[in-house]
Amino acid sequence: MNIQKAPNPEGLRDLVTRIRYKDGWSFTLEDCDRGQGCSGLTFNILIDCPDSYGDRDLRRFRVLHLMPVPPAAYNAKTWRRWIFEQILLVERHEAAEFFEIDGRKPFAPHHKDGNDPYTIFEPGTDEQEEALRR
Repeated sequence: MNIQKAPNPEGLRDLVTRIRYKDGWSFTLEDCDRGQGCSGLTFNILIDCPDSYGDRDLRRFRVLHLMPVPPAAYNAKTWRRWIFEQILLVERHEAAEFFEIDGRKPFAPHHKDGNDPYTIFEPGTDEQEEALRR
C-alpha cells in the first residue's frame, strides 16, 4: 500500500468553499474512494456539460473529475495555484474531447487501462485510437 500523511489542509478547505467558476461547475473536498484501490483526500470537480460524442444541443452529462490532493503542507497561495491547475486539467480534458477535424477526435482522452485522462496523446493508428478511447 502507498500510504502518505500530511497535515489537515485547512487552507485548501477554506479556498474550496470560496471558488467561483463557470455555471454548471461545482467543487468539493472529501475523503473518498476513487476506484481501482485508490482512496484519500480528493478535490472533486463536478461539471454539467454537453455530450461531446452526441447531440451537443440535446444531451448533457454530469461528469465528476477526482483530483487526488497531494500530501503537502502548502500555504494558501500555493493551494490556490494548485486548485487553478486542477481546473486547467479538466478544461484540457474537455477540449480534447470536443476538438474535431472532419468528424474525428484525434486527441480524445484515453480513459482505460490506467491511462492518465488529462494527458494529451498524439494520435496513433485508427485501431490504436479506438482501443484507447473507451
